[in-house]
Amino acid sequence: MRPLRRLQALGVLLFDRGLLRAIFEHARNVAISSVITAAGLQVVNPGEQAWFTAPTLAGYLVAAIGLLLLLLNFIDGLWRLARFRSHLFWQMALTLAYAVLAWRVAQLVLLFKTGAAGAGSMPF
Repeated sequence: MRPLRRLQALGVLLFDRGLLRAIFEHARNVAISSVITAAGLQVVNPGEQAWFTAPTLAGYLVAAIGLLLLLLNFIDGLWRLARFRSHLFWQMALTLAYAVLAWRVAQLVLLFKTGAAGAGSMPF
Protein backbone atom coordinates (compact mmCIF):
# COMPACT_ATOMS: atom_id res chain seq x y z
CA MET A 1 0.00 0.00 0.00
CA ARG A 2 2.89 2.36 0.73
CA PRO A 3 4.33 2.36 -2.85
CA LEU A 4 0.89 3.16 -4.21
CA ARG A 5 0.63 6.24 -1.98
CA ARG A 6 4.08 7.42 -3.07
CA LEU A 7 3.12 7.00 -6.70
CA GLN A 8 -0.07 8.94 -6.10
CA ALA A 9 1.85 11.70 -4.31
CA LEU A 10 4.26 11.86 -7.23
CA GLY A 11 1.33 12.14 -9.64
CA VAL A 12 -0.16 14.99 -7.62
CA LEU A 13 3.21 16.77 -7.53
CA LEU A 14 3.81 16.34 -11.25
CA PHE A 15 0.37 17.00 -12.65
CA ASP A 16 -1.73 18.90 -10.13
CA ARG A 17 0.96 21.23 -8.77
CA GLY A 18 2.45 21.93 -12.20
CA LEU A 19 5.93 20.49 -11.71
CA LEU A 20 5.89 18.68 -15.05
CA ARG A 21 4.91 21.87 -16.87
CA ALA A 22 7.69 23.78 -15.11
CA ILE A 23 10.25 21.13 -16.12
CA PHE A 24 9.24 21.30 -19.78
CA GLU A 25 9.19 25.11 -19.76
CA HIS A 26 12.65 25.14 -18.23
CA ALA A 27 13.98 22.64 -20.80
CA ARG A 28 12.42 24.68 -23.63
CA ASN A 29 14.05 27.87 -22.34
CA VAL A 30 17.44 26.14 -22.08
CA ALA A 31 17.16 24.85 -25.64
CA ILE A 32 16.14 28.23 -27.05
CA SER A 33 18.86 30.17 -25.24
CA SER A 34 21.46 27.58 -26.32
CA VAL A 35 20.38 27.93 -29.95
CA ILE A 36 20.57 31.74 -29.68
CA THR A 37 24.08 31.48 -28.24
CA ALA A 38 25.16 29.02 -30.94
CA ALA A 39 23.70 31.24 -33.67
CA GLY A 40 25.62 34.23 -32.37
CA LEU A 41 28.87 32.28 -32.21
CA GLN A 42 28.30 30.89 -35.69
CA VAL A 43 28.38 34.42 -37.15
CA VAL A 44 31.71 35.28 -35.54
CA ASN A 45 34.56 34.78 -38.00
CA PRO A 46 37.80 33.87 -36.19
CA GLY A 47 39.97 34.82 -39.19
CA GLU A 48 39.11 38.52 -39.13
CA GLN A 49 41.65 40.83 -37.58
CA ALA A 50 39.19 43.55 -36.58
CA TRP A 51 36.62 42.35 -34.08
CA PHE A 52 34.44 45.44 -34.45
CA THR A 53 33.05 44.73 -37.93
CA ALA A 54 29.26 44.74 -38.06
CA PRO A 55 28.64 40.96 -38.46
CA THR A 56 31.25 40.02 -35.85
CA LEU A 57 29.99 42.56 -33.35
CA ALA A 58 26.41 41.45 -33.96
CA GLY A 59 27.47 37.82 -33.46
CA TYR A 60 29.07 38.62 -30.13
CA LEU A 61 26.01 40.62 -29.09
CA VAL A 62 23.62 37.77 -29.97
CA ALA A 63 25.86 35.25 -28.18
CA ALA A 64 25.95 37.50 -25.09
CA ILE A 65 22.15 37.77 -25.12
CA GLY A 66 21.89 33.98 -25.38
CA LEU A 67 24.30 33.51 -22.48
CA LEU A 68 22.38 36.05 -20.42
CA LEU A 69 19.14 34.18 -21.08
CA LEU A 70 20.82 30.91 -20.13
CA LEU A 71 22.12 32.45 -16.91
CA LEU A 72 18.71 33.90 -16.04
CA ASN A 73 17.06 30.53 -16.68
CA PHE A 74 19.68 28.85 -14.49
CA ILE A 75 19.02 31.30 -11.64
CA ASP A 76 15.27 30.82 -12.04
CA GLY A 77 15.73 27.05 -11.82
CA LEU A 78 17.83 27.34 -8.67
CA TRP A 79 15.27 29.72 -7.16
CA ARG A 80 12.44 27.29 -7.80
CA LEU A 81 14.43 24.31 -6.55
CA ALA A 82 15.17 26.11 -3.28
CA ARG A 83 11.51 25.64 -2.33
CA PHE A 84 11.83 21.86 -2.18
CA ARG A 85 12.87 19.90 0.86
CA SER A 86 15.79 18.12 -0.81
CA HIS A 87 16.82 21.14 -2.84
CA LEU A 88 20.61 20.85 -2.42
CA PHE A 89 20.82 17.61 -4.41
CA TRP A 90 18.63 19.00 -7.18
CA GLN A 91 20.59 22.26 -7.30
CA MET A 92 23.83 20.32 -7.70
CA ALA A 93 22.24 18.15 -10.41
CA LEU A 94 20.98 21.24 -12.24
CA THR A 95 24.41 22.87 -12.04
CA LEU A 96 26.02 19.73 -13.47
CA ALA A 97 23.43 19.54 -16.25
CA TYR A 98 24.08 23.17 -17.18
CA ALA A 99 27.84 22.60 -17.26
CA VAL A 100 27.44 19.55 -19.51
CA LEU A 101 25.02 21.40 -21.77
CA ALA A 102 27.32 24.41 -22.10
CA TRP A 103 30.25 22.13 -22.91
CA ARG A 104 28.26 20.26 -25.58
CA VAL A 105 26.95 23.45 -27.19
CA ALA A 106 30.48 24.84 -27.37
CA GLN A 107 31.72 21.61 -28.92
CA LEU A 108 28.93 21.56 -31.50
CA VAL A 109 29.52 25.19 -32.46
CA LEU A 110 33.25 24.53 -32.90
CA LEU A 111 32.48 21.38 -34.87
CA PHE A 112 30.22 23.23 -37.28
CA LYS A 113 32.64 26.16 -37.58
CA THR A 114 35.52 23.88 -38.55
CA GLY A 115 33.38 22.06 -41.12
CA ALA A 116 34.22 18.63 -39.73
CA ALA A 117 30.61 17.54 -39.45
CA GLY A 118 31.11 14.22 -41.20
CA ALA A 119 29.95 10.93 -39.75
CA GLY A 120 32.12 9.72 -36.90
CA SER A 121 34.15 12.91 -36.70
CA MET A 122 32.98 13.89 -33.23
CA PRO A 123 35.82 13.05 -30.83
CA PHE A 124 33.76 13.78 -27.72
